[in-house]
Amino acid sequence: MTDIRSSPYTGTVLPQGRPFWIVDGKAYDFTEWMKIHPGGTTWFGPSQGRDISAVLHTYHRDPAKLQKILSRYEITGVTEKDVLPKLGVPPFLLDPDFDAARDLPRLDYRDEVSLLAAIRTRVNARFSKRDLRRYDRWFDAVTVAVAAAHVATLGLLVAGLVPAWLFVVVMVLTRTALAGSGHYHLHRKWRDQRKYSLPIGKALFDVNYVGTSLIGADGHVLLHHPYMGSGADVKKTFFDGMLQLHPVLRIPGYTLHKLGICLSGLSLRARELALFERPKGDKPPLRADFWLVRAWLLVELVACLLTGHVLAWLVQFVITLWFNTFLVVASHDFEDDRTDEEEVASIPERWRDDWAARQICLSYDLTIVGNRWVDLFLSAGLSPHRVHHVLPYQGSGFANLATERDVRAVCEENGIVWERPRNLLFDRFPAVIRHYLSRPAKPLPGRPPEVTVRNQLAGLVRYTADGFRGVGV
Repeated sequence: MTDIRSSPYTGTVLPQGRPFWIVDGKAYDFTEWMKIHPGGTTWFGPSQGRDISAVLHTYHRDPAKLQKILSRYEITGVTEKDVLPKLGVPPFLLDPDFDAARDLPRLDYRDEVSLLAAIRTRVNARFSKRDLRRYDRWFDAVTVAVAAAHVATLGLLVAGLVPAWLFVVVMVLTRTALAGSGHYHLHRKWRDQRKYSLPIGKALFDVNYVGTSLIGADGHVLLHHPYMGSGADVKKTFFDGMLQLHPVLRIPGYTLHKLGICLSGLSLRARELALFERPKGDKPPLRADFWLVRAWLLVELVACLLTGHVLAWLVQFVITLWFNTFLVVASHDFEDDRTDEEEVASIPERWRDDWAARQICLSYDLTIVGNRWVDLFLSAGLSPHRVHHVLPYQGSGFANLATERDVRAVCEENGIVWERPRNLLFDRFPAVIRHYLSRPAKPLPGRPPEVTVRNQLAGLVRYTADGFRGVGV
């Protein structure tokens, strides 16, 4: 029903014409509301032309209050059948047969009688917004201290005051911790400025060479969280690209791919978003935070090159990249090929179609040293992963740790087993390493299924080049 435009590089198809969003089977035009939305305008651009029912119900502390607002913006002439089939994301991130109108999950996240409602009621009764913001402030204070240590360590290396091995260790630890902070900031509200936007916390998501804050608000916040485990969850596909390579080629291929994204690919992707993937007349504020962090990553590399520490930089790059890649995929069972029905078999039958129950049972909490407050930073914010998934609007890992007892109590009262955290190093890492480094190669798109030296080398060249061009992010 609408004209469309496509990105010439990724094949992304976006809507034109009157903007619309679908909520619970009805269509709305939020063009006016987004300008005064308390959470900022960030979320409306990527979600235009989609069914955002799950997003609306799960990203608000009290979604029942939104019904009066919805009634003001309802429109006619648009139905659920008009949603973008590929959700406005690069189609290689989705199954070729995926159709949003047909395949988006229809789970129970209503404002009454759902597990999510019970959890929110318990948490809201014990923690006010002010209480949670206090935890957020302490979380941010620790983030600032970690950032200071990160910058100081680079300065000490350049000045010759710390050995290269210590620089590598500190870089891996601080990049992991800062990316975890960026992960939580990515979920937070942000009021856009007129000419530029500087939510520097969100851009910290990029410092571990794995996260991509520019598109993370869409792929991670708006697709992975509300639609986890479904065909719309692009998180698994994001990392499965390396499985198209022969196991021998995966470490060099993925490393070079991400090096390309770090040096040029993501900057080119930002330009492409601005040129091809914005509605006509839409001039969003300059993401100054994104460009500052991209510049800082290059400053680090140049400083090490000029002072003869390029090997130390490369070592910390490789270790940080692979540690954080395995860490991110370890928080879900992406290596298991079981169907959704098999994975949720442990959930009591009453709750098997419940959104929050699935979030709890299909996410893993992670532990490293055993202290949850320390593990929070060592695991890039993933030690309280289940609470984060069921209450994604909470703004920090400290808030999630504080509310975990109440979330757990509601689950246990309703027969949902709260499993112990998974040990990252001795439980999850061996499983994901076997999966991503030894699993047989998948056929390359458009090529014969036989794994030959010729098509694998072609795949390696394409995969690496895509990173430098920003196509494969």
